[in-house]
Amino acid sequence: MSGEMIVHGIQAVVLGLSVGLILLVIRKHAPGSRLRMWVLFAGIAGATYLVMKMFGVPGESTFSKIALAATIMLSSNILLRILNLLFWDYLLKKQVDVHMPRLVIDIINFILLAIVAVAILNGVFGVRLTGFLVTSTVLSAVIGLSLQDILGNLFAGLALQMERPYKLGEWINVGEEEGVVVQMNWRTLTVRTRNGDHVSIPNAMVSKDIVTNYSRPNRNHMCRVKVGMAYDHQPGIVKRVITSTLERMDGILETPPPAVFLDEFDEYSVNYDARFWISEYHRKPELENAVRTRIWYILRRRGLTIPFPIRDVTVKEVSSEHEGIIRDNIKQEVIGGLRNVELFRPLSFDQIEELASSSSKLLFSKGEILVQQGDSGDSLFIITNGKVDVSVSNGAGRKTHLADLQAGDYFGEMSLLTGEPRSASVVALAETEVIVVEKRGMAGLLEQESSIIEPLSTMLNKRLEDLSGRITDQTAKEDKSDQIERKDHLLGRIRDFFGIR
Repeated sequence: MSGEMIVHGIQAVVLGLSVGLILLVIRKHAPGSRLRMWVLFAGIAGATYLVMKMFGVPGESTFSKIALAATIMLSSNILLRILNLLFWDYLLKKQVDVHMPRLVIDIINFILLAIVAVAILNGVFGVRLTGFLVTSTVLSAVIGLSLQDILGNLFAGLALQMERPYKLGEWINVGEEEGVVVQMNWRTLTVRTRNGDHVSIPNAMVSKDIVTNYSRPNRNHMCRVKVGMAYDHQPGIVKRVITSTLERMDGILETPPPAVFLDEFDEYSVNYDARFWISEYHRKPELENAVRTRIWYILRRRGLTIPFPIRDVTVKEVSSEHEGIIRDNIKQEVIGGLRNVELFRPLSFDQIEELASSSSKLLFSKGEILVQQGDSGDSLFIITNGKVDVSVSNGAGRKTHLADLQAGDYFGEMSLLTGEPRSASVVALAETEVIVVEKRGMAGLLEQESSIIEPLSTMLNKRLEDLSGRITDQTAKEDKSDQIERKDHLLGRIRDFFGIR
C-alpha cells in the first residue's frame, strides 16, 4: 500500500469523525434542523472524492472535479447555515433582540454561494468568465430595466422589514388606506380595511408615503368629537356636562382623563372639542358614535341647545292654542304613568294631577346610567318606554344582576320618600323614556295633605315586602308585630325627610 493511499485513508477517517461530531452537535443544539441532511450529503461527496483519489483516479478527470465541486459547495452551504444559527438566530435575535427578515438572510446566502460557485467554475473547471461576465452585464441591464418596478418593490420590502415600522395585527394608515396589517411579503403590504376588504399596497409606495401606526408606542389613542352649542350657554356648564358624560362611558380610558376645550366661535354656534382616549382602535367608529349619541341625550335633558346650521330662515308661527294642546298631551301622559304606580294609589285624581305638574319626562340612551348605587337621591323613576337593567355591586366590584324592568315598572321609591341612597345601579338596555317624580313635588303635596303620609308608608312597606320576596302571614302574631314596627319606622322616616309632624 503506497503512502498516498494511507494519507487519503487517514483523510477519509478524519472526514467521517468530523461528520459524526457535527451531527452529534446538531442533534443536541439544533434538533429538527435540515442541517443534518446537508452534512450527510457533504460527507458522501467528500468520501467519494477521497475514494477516487485512493484508487488513483486523476484529479483532472470530470468525475473528480464534480466530486470536489460538490464537496466545496455543500461545505460552504453548511458553513453558511451554521453562521446563520450563530449570528442571526442566536446573537442578533436572542441576545440583541433584532429580528432580521428571512428574505434578507436568504438573499445574502444566495449571493455568497453564487460567489463560491463562480470561484469553483474558474478554479476547478478552468472556465474563463470574461465573456460570460460581459454578456451577463448586458443581460442584467436589460432585465433590470424590465423589472425595475418589481426590483423596487423588492428592495423597498427589504428596507421596511429591516426597519419594522409595523408588524402583523397592528392598525396603520398608508395614504388613503387604513386597516390592520394581515400580510407582509417581498412585493406588497396587505391590510384589511374597516369594510372587511383586503388592500394590497406595493412596498415602493409604502416606502415613499407617510405611515401612521396607531398601535405604537402603545395602543392608547386619542379621539376627538366636535360639539356645537348655542351662544346662550355658559362654557363652564357645557364643559362640565360633557366631561361628566365621558367619564362614565365604557370603553373610554380613565387615564389620561377626558377633556373638553372651547375650540372656536362659529357663525351660528360655539364649537367645543371633546377629547378622550381609547385602547381598542378597532372600536373607534363605534365609540365615537356612542359618545355623540350620549352627548345628545344628556344635553337634551339638561335643556342645552345644539343650534341648527341653517342659513335660509323660514318663519313658522305656532299658535298658543297648539302649544297648549302639546303641553296638555304631555301632562296627560304623565298623569297616566303616575296612576299606574301602585305606590300612588292612595292619592286622589286631583293629587295625582298636582304631582304630575311638578314631574318631568326624560329620555336616556342605551348604556346610560340612570342611577348609581350609593349615590344620594330624592326621586322616583317610572318607565314609560324602553328597558333597564338593575344590579348591585359588592365591595370587590363584582356585579350581581337583580332584574330587568320595562314599561310600567318603577324604581327609586325609597329615595323619593325617605332620601335613602340608591341601593342599586340602573342602566338603560335600550333607549328609555321615564317619568321623574322629585321630592319637591311630593313636598308640596304633603304640605297640603299631610294625611296621605300614613297610606303612603303602608304602600311603601308592602312594596318592600314584595321586593324582598317575603310573604305576610296574617295569622302570625309576631310577623304582624314586626310589620307594624316596620311600618311605624317608615312613617317616621318619611315625616323626618319632609319635615312634617
